[in-house]
Order: sequence, then C-alpha cells, then structure tokens
Amino acid sequence: MPPPLPPPPAKKRSFFSRCLPFILLLVLLAPSLTCTWLFINDLWTKVFFTLFILRYARLVGHILGSWVYRPSEIVPDPAFKQEDVTVILPTVDPQGPDFRECVLSIMANRPASILVVTVGAQLREQCKAVVESLSNEVNYKGAYLAALPEASKRRQVAHAVPKIRTAVTVLADDHVFWPEEFLPSVLAPLNDGSVGMVATKKRVRRTTPGNWGWSSLVNFIACNYLQRHNWELRASSGIDGGLFVISGRTAVYRTEFLQGTNPNLMEQLCSEKFFFGLLGGTGLGPDDDNFLTRAAMKKGWRIFFQDTEDATIETTLGEWPKFGDQLLRWARTTFRSNPVMLRNPNFLVSYAWSAFMVYWAALVNFALLWDAALIFSVISIENVLPYQIALLSVWIACTKVIKILPHFYRYPSDIPLVIFQILFGYVHT
Repeated sequence: MPPPLPPPPAKKRSFFSRCLPFILLLVLLAPSLTCTWLFINDLWTKVFFTLFILRYARLVGHILGSWVYRPSEIVPDPAFKQEDVTVILPTVDPQGPDFRECVLSIMANRPASILVVTVGAQLREQCKAVVESLSNEVNYKGAYLAALPEASKRRQVAHAVPKIRTAVTVLADDHVFWPEEFLPSVLAPLNDGSVGMVATKKRVRRTTPGNWGWSSLVNFIACNYLQRHNWELRASSGIDGGLFVISGRTAVYRTEFLQGTNPNLMEQLCSEKFFFGLLGGTGLGPDDDNFLTRAAMKKGWRIFFQDTEDATIETTLGEWPKFGDQLLRWARTTFRSNPVMLRNPNFLVSYAWSAFMVYWAALVNFALLWDAALIFSVISIENVLPYQIALLSVWIACTKVIKILPHFYRYPSDIPLVIFQILFGYVHT
C-alpha cells in the first residue's frame, strides 16, 4: 500500500466560533442568576429560579448548538477517498448473527484494507472461512487476518495499528452496519487539516415498535440511549467541538494520530490506569474509545461529529441482561474518564462549554434529586397555586423527550412507551 498522504491544511476557527462557548456561559448564567438574587425577595423563589437556571441552561444552549450545527459537505475533490482507508475490525464472535452482515457492509464501501483481528487459532480459522467467503462473493481483495492469544479489544487494536499504511484508519465493532455511501460522508470532515477524529451517528435497530414486552422495552430504551448521545454530540460539535467520546462502534482517525503524534500511544492504550494510577493497567478492558478521544484532544486535534444519514451506522443493542451490564459499565466510565479532562487547563479554555455543560454536568446529573428539589422549592413558595406546580411537572416531563423526538418520528407507535424512558432516566442517573 502507498504511504499515507500528508494532511490538508487546517482551517482556522472564526472569532465568533471561538467566543461562542464563553458567550453562552455568560449570557445564560450570569445575568439570570444575578437578577434572581438582586431583584427577588422571597428566599424560596430565589432557590427555585437558581435551580431552574442551573438545570435548564444546558438544555437551552444545546438546542442552540444543535440548530447552528452544520455537517461537513462532500466536495468534488476530497482530501481522502475510500482507497485511503484501512478498517480495523476486532472480533471474538465470527460466527455470530451480526458479523457476516457487518463485514459485507464494510466491503461494500471498498476501503483499501480490512484488518480482522481475532483471538486464538480456532477463531482465526472461523474468521478466515467467513471473510474468504464474503470476499469471493463481492470480489474484494483487501481483507487480512490476525489472531492474538487472549481477548482484549485494546490489544487487538494495538496489534493492527502499526501495520496501517493508509492515511485514514477506521475502528469498527463487529456488530455495526454501514450504509453504502458511508466512507465518503465520514471522510468529508477530514478536508479540514485540524480535524483528527470523526464521530459517526449511531442508530439502534428497533426490533418490535409499539410492543410492551420486556425485550421490546429494553430495545426501546437502548434506541433512545444512543439517540441521546447523537443529540449531545451534535450540540457540542455546534458550540465548541468538545465531544465527550468518539464511540468505538465506528470511529474515524487520522493514522498520523494513531501512529505518529505519540509513538507510545498504543502502549499507553494497553496499560491505562485510573484513580491516581492505583487501578487499571494491563487488565483494563472498556473505555478504549474514551482514552483515544482524550489523547486526541490533548494533542490539539479537533473532533467533528458528522450528522448525516450516510454517516449513520446501525447496530444491535438492548438484549437483557447484557444491556444492564453495559449501562453499569458506561456509568462507571463517566466517573473514571471525565475528571481526567476536567483537570486539564487547556481543555477548560479551549472547550469551556463542553467542560462545564457536558463533562462536569454528567458528574452531577442526578435527575431525581434535581427534579425533586425543583418541585420542593416551588411548593415552598408562599401563595404558589396548584396549576403552577402542575405546569412545572409538565415542563419537566417534556424536557426529557426533546432529545429523543427523532426516534418517535421514525416509530410513532413507540410514543405510549415514553413513560418507561422517563423512569429509566431517573434510575440510570
């Protein structure tokens, strides 16, 4: 394969885009909180408005961010094309129900190479049989196999990265499905030489819309879990680009970042520690995507979320009890990963909005406590009327649906299930 191409020139961020995060923080918080404590006499009214502002300033900012966001457009002469891409595909289940469709969808995009990394001789032979069969079926010649002695996604990725000879690397899970024009869309943001990583839009396959059975409810909640992620990523990308994670389901990287900017990056990926270096190490399995996101931001690479239909991957999610274990792991990730970035002064300055309204907010996002405090404070206000309490309750419920409206647009029969999504939000946070 030819050596990687040099990156295109970086585009400078406009003065307005650099100032927008600080403007939003100041406009949404400073005047409203100041007026609350200067011009309102009743203590409980002050408490209520303070809680209300702190609770919903983030929502208002994210609505604005989602509105101003624009995806990168595909240009006639892009910096990178499909032949500039290598896909790393770790797997431990080559005979699973999704692996075959996953590989076919990747091959349909015609990347230069697909490196499938599995575990052990037996799985390697199973992978070989599946991949060779699919390669012959679609006349694809760029699939290669490797196997490690033990299962570890981090080490499987680290094993493949040094072998990349293309300018762009895509890391993908073995249960994701790409649309046919996926690569041209996700490569578009890399026309900006300052962008080092591209996040993709994610969508869970809805199995039984409108069904009230347990498995259907779990799948429904899983659909909305990733839909909420899409909302957060779009809004953050529109404001300051401080995305909280580039999901490992499918993530696009400049090979220069993975191989060159830090020669020890893969070693650090495989030996990451947390909690003051006391935990983790070679046994840490999850959060590889969080690690790479943090590493890219620390090196000054910009991250972009490409929100288009062609950049939307589908995945399977929502099988119990596996999904319950994933939720617990993701909750732990927040408290393990976010404090690392919040201790970085450069991050706080460069991504002020995301630092406080995404990273910090996730650490204190105890929805039940916030909403209970709002209800209690408004009830404690002298002469408050019952309809005002009812209006607040309706407002609280409606704000929990804004992020997942696209799901209900696609599956209107799921609208009656919204109560379960609200209850899940309280339990999960």
